Amino acid sequence: MDYFKEEPRILEQFWKIFPCLVVLGSVFLQSAVSNTFADEINTSSGIPELADPLIAESPTPDNGLRFNYFFVDKLDANERIANLEAELTISSYASIEFNVPYTFRDPSDGSGSTDNLDVAELALKIAHGLTGNVIISGGLELGLPTGDDTKGIGSNNKIIITPFLGFGAKIGALEAIAFLGFGFPTNQQDPEERADEDLELEYNLAFAYWFMPEARAIVEFDAEMIVKGDDNEGVVNLTLGLIGAPDDNVPLEIGGGVSFPITADKEFDSRVILSLLYEF
Repeated sequence: MDYFKEEPRILEQFWKIFPCLVVLGSVFLQSAVSNTFADEINTSSGIPELADPLIAESPTPDNGLRFNYFFVDKLDANERIANLEAELTISSYASIEFNVPYTFRDPSDGSGSTDNLDVAELALKIAHGLTGNVIISGGLELGLPTGDDTKGIGSNNKIIITPFLGFGAKIGALEAIAFLGFGFPTNQQDPEERADEDLELEYNLAFAYWFMPEARAIVEFDAEMIVKGDDNEGVVNLTLGLIGAPDDNVPLEIGGGVSFPITADKEFDSRVILSLLYEF
């Protein structure tokens, strides 16, 4: 790769996410300064702690970094996605999260490999503990135009606003998490593009079973449905996996799983996920 030829593109992608990085850095500093105080509040907030699944979002506000690597086998391309997530609590009941995915795409038609930032996401989550074992949450997620339409990776003009609701419950060694979000695309420049845009409903259902204190088995369903638009597809995927902590003294978890579509409509043939999660 000729670095000097690629430099303008790299800088352009960086500036697309720079404002979110500033916000994230500011909140990180605030969180670091008040970390001791926040820990004291969390012990009495009444919000139960639920562990992260592989695909779905935990409804619990957390402080942590997560790195996921996906291998996705599609009909028209093979994709590898490196995704970095950062979540920081700003109070005992709220957190912000920033996801930065980078996609490597190898088309099946031999037209040449491409890579680019995918749709970065910034989200605010607010949670409330109904009991010591049940939690509800809600918030707002922004999908940012950090992709590139010409490469088939995300979008470089569309902003997706997604209000969401979450639910979690613990019953002995079993944890259940549900998520429901509705995506509203905005900022389309072409009137025809705005008129033809699909509105999407996404939902997740995840179960975790702690078969030993340091490890849990994961069964997840993630789904997408077009509720307004010409595309009437409804996709449901099943993921089976494991997550565990190699060392009790280090807040690091390692996980992995395999996903398959269980509906006739599908976005991929198979998906493998590897995950590292560090909580602080």
